[in-house]
Amino acid sequence: MLLTSGGITPGPILDALVALTGKPVAESRVAVVIDAILPFPGDSSMLLRHLQQLHSLGWAELDVVSLFGGPRALLESRLRGADVVFGYGGSNHWLAHAWRATGLVPVLEEVLERGVYVGMSAGSMIFSTRHADAVDAFDDHEEVAMLELGDDVAAAVPLLDWTVLCHLGAPFLPEDATAWAAAGAAALGAPVWFLDDASALLVRDPGAEPEVVGDGHWLRYDERGTVVDSR
Repeated sequence: MLLTSGGITPGPILDALVALTGKPVAESRVAVVIDAILPFPGDSSMLLRHLQQLHSLGWAELDVVSLFGGPRALLESRLRGADVVFGYGGSNHWLAHAWRATGLVPVLEEVLERGVYVGMSAGSMIFSTRHADAVDAFDDHEEVAMLELGDDVAAAVPLLDWTVLCHLGAPFLPEDATAWAAAGAAALGAPVWFLDDASALLVRDPGAEPEVVGDGHWLRYDERGTVVDSR
């Protein structure tokens, strides 16, 4: 997995992706899963801009997929046929729900075992074993209520004993975002990585520490909410 905050950008993050696929982007097919953003109303211009930025990397094929958007067999074929499955941002809770509700988790597990998964923002946040606990720790109750998920909050595939937060330093986050992250990590009682949009985590073995990729700023909190590593 390549877990990013801001997607695939030219430079170290793109280089890491090419190393994972073992071939140029021009020879790779990507399936972009957009379910995380679909529950949110209003202007979709940002989605279109991000898709255009992704398209500009020069893929052999770029397929846009909704996990609820067709017969299961057809969706399985499209996902399995991609060299890269790209989980777009939005709501990590809805995206994890979509994988589970559609019965497509086994396909995602196959991608993780034999292919390449890239997450962007919420797409990077669906693999923590503490996914449900994070609702309390980071006060996601309003979003969960809006999505009418009730108690149906869980990881798509619970692989990681740490949690990812995204968009460190972004202007739309509150000024005390680092304090919020520290308090959340302490409440969660588990490590938290807080990434900016120029940083990513490369995960080859879920049981090992991830490799930091990119030129950006990031913070790693321990289970007490103390910053134990950063750049």
